[in-house]
Amino acid sequence: MHGTGVLTLPDGEVYEGDFNDGRRNGTGKVKFAGGAEYEGSWADDKYHGQGRYVSAKGNVYEGEWLYGRLPQGRITNKEWVYDGQLDGMSPSGVGITEYNDGRVYSGYWYDGYKQGLGRLDHPDGRIEFGFWDQGVLTRSGRKDFRTGSKVYGLDVSRHQGSWNWANLALDADKKGEVYTAGAKAGSELQPPFFVIMKATEGSDMVDPKYLGNVEQAREGRLIKGAYHFMTTLSEIDTQIENFIRNAVVDKGDFPPVLDIETPHSRVKEIGEDNIRKMALKWLQAIEAHYGVKPVIYTNDRFRKEYLNTPEFKNYDFWMARYSKKGPESGEWLLWQFTQTGRPRGISGSVDINVFDGSISEFKAYIDKAWGVDL
Repeated sequence: MHGTGVLTLPDGEVYEGDFNDGRRNGTGKVKFAGGAEYEGSWADDKYHGQGRYVSAKGNVYEGEWLYGRLPQGRITNKEWVYDGQLDGMSPSGVGITEYNDGRVYSGYWYDGYKQGLGRLDHPDGRIEFGFWDQGVLTRSGRKDFRTGSKVYGLDVSRHQGSWNWANLALDADKKGEVYTAGAKAGSELQPPFFVIMKATEGSDMVDPKYLGNVEQAREGRLIKGAYHFMTTLSEIDTQIENFIRNAVVDKGDFPPVLDIETPHSRVKEIGEDNIRKMALKWLQAIEAHYGVKPVIYTNDRFRKEYLNTPEFKNYDFWMARYSKKGPESGEWLLWQFTQTGRPRGISGSVDINVFDGSISEFKAYIDKAWGVDL
C-alpha cells in the first residue's frame, strides 16, 4: 500500500493515514478496540515523531516518540500533569508533576514513584525537600521550609562547571545553616531557592554558559536573575545595550543586578564621580526598560568609599563578605558569604548567598519589586 488509506486489522484496530511500501509512514491516526487511540507521526509501523496517545482510561501521553517509545513527554490524567523523562510510559528520570490540588513535585522519579532527590511544594507554602524512596521522603529530608527557614541561592557564571537543576542541594545542620564545605555526616538537605547568573560584561561580552544556565533555572523552576559586570573600558551606553540585548529578564525574576568591582587604583585614575555616574546611568536605564529597580552587587569597602552617597540610598545591595559576620557597610538584601561553597549537583567551587529574611519575605520582595499586588 502506498499513499493515504485505511487499514483494519482482525483485532479491531483501525488505522487511517499515510502509507509507504505497505507500512504506516507519515501522519496517521489509529483506534484500538479497547478504546485507546494514537494520532501523530509514524515510521515503519511505529509511533515516531510528534504524537498524542490516549489510553483507554483517559490518560494522555504527548511528546516526541522514538520508534514506539516515549522517552520524554507529558502525561495528563485526572489527578496530575507530568512533564519529564519516561520509561514504559511511566515517570522515570527527571520530571515535574503538577497536582490538581495545587502541589508541585520537581525532581527524580522511578517507575512512577518519587525516587531520589526531589522537592514537593504545597499550596500553603510548605516545602518538602530531600531524598525520596518509593514516594516517601527519607530521614535526610525536611518537611517544612516555611517558618524561619533561611533562603539560600547560588550565583554562577562560566567559571562553574556543568550543573543540573534536579541535582542541586545544599547540606545544612538541623537549624538550616548551610555547610560551606559540602556534605557532612547527619546533614539535612536544603534546596537553593534562586540562582543569579552572569549575563554580560562590558560592551560585547556575553557569558558563554549564560543561556544554558537560564534553561536549567527555568526547568527547575528556580527564581532566576541576571547580572552585568561593569567595566571602565567601554562607554556605559554600550554596556546598557549589551545587557538589554542579551539578558533574559522575565517578570517575577530576581531584579537585574549591576556588579561593581572596579579596582581602587582604577577608581582613583578615572575619578570617583565618573564611576558613580556610570553606575547610576546603568541602573536608571535598566529600571526604565524593565520597570523594576535593579540591585547593586559590591563589597563593604567599595560601598563605604564610593557608593555611600544619596543617589544610591534607594537601591538594595547584594554584598560580598566572606566571613561568619554579615556585611558591615549598611543594610543588605543578599549576603554572599562564601565563594568556595560545595553544593551537590554542581562541579567546582560556587558562590553561596543568603537572603535577609524568610521564604515568605523573599517571595513578597520579588512581588513588590515587580509591582504585584500582595
